Amino acid sequence: MAENADQLNNFRTWVQEQQPILNSLNTDEFLLRFLHVTNFNLNHAKEWLIYFWKHRTENPQWFLNRDLLKNPIMLEISELAYCIQLPKETKDNHLIFIMRIGQYDTTKYTFNDVTKYAFAVTDILNKQPNAQINGYIIILDFSNIKFQHVNQFTPDYTRRYVNCWEKMYPVKLHQVHFYNYPSLFDPILHLFRMFLNTKLNDKIYLHSKALEKSLHQYIDPDLLPQEYGGQLGSIGGNLNKTFIQYTREDN
Repeated sequence: MAENADQLNNFRTWVQEQQPILNSLNTDEFLLRFLHVTNFNLNHAKEWLIYFWKHRTENPQWFLNRDLLKNPIMLEISELAYCIQLPKETKDNHLIFIMRIGQYDTTKYTFNDVTKYAFAVTDILNKQPNAQINGYIIILDFSNIKFQHVNQFTPDYTRRYVNCWEKMYPVKLHQVHFYNYPSLFDPILHLFRMFLNTKLNDKIYLHSKALEKSLHQYIDPDLLPQEYGGQLGSIGGNLNKTFIQYTREDN
């Protein structure tokens, strides 16, 4: 514990020395996110922090004007249950995060809109010590996805999107499940895999509509909403209402 405290102090000193170039927060809560995910490896934490601010600066379309209480588009998207953290953890204390890729009207919202919302929510969730220490299992739900959604994934957009999830956020990803995965998304998956590192590529699992129960081989149904053959309530009902309340209180 004393060694970890020393690493935290050393990290803070380094951050202060980088100002104003880095222009980073240096609170315990913020810096511990990077130390937790790197198991208190100071050099790796420094690299991750630099990437964190680099990608936010390079992608203002996702990180500006995204107040969950004031931006009307953010308020509307939250009601769609586009993404949500489930209330129960796995036996290994991993948190479960679901993102419903096709859960928005492309005539009303762009993928920039829903991505902005997803990143705003992720910033809030990453404040949780358990998220930093034990990490996540991600479910990407492709139910209701259409060509209009797929067409928004340009190569440059996909590269930026993958880099932000993989290199910017200080969080451990244990599994990434593509649920109800459609063949029309194959070209985009190919792009995803091109931009992901090998370690994360090996954590991707595909579940077609015909094999939807294969998800239960990895995640206990007791932890899942009814849309995924689970025992929890509907993701669009009280689960999302509770999640919205949590994110708005910590906005």
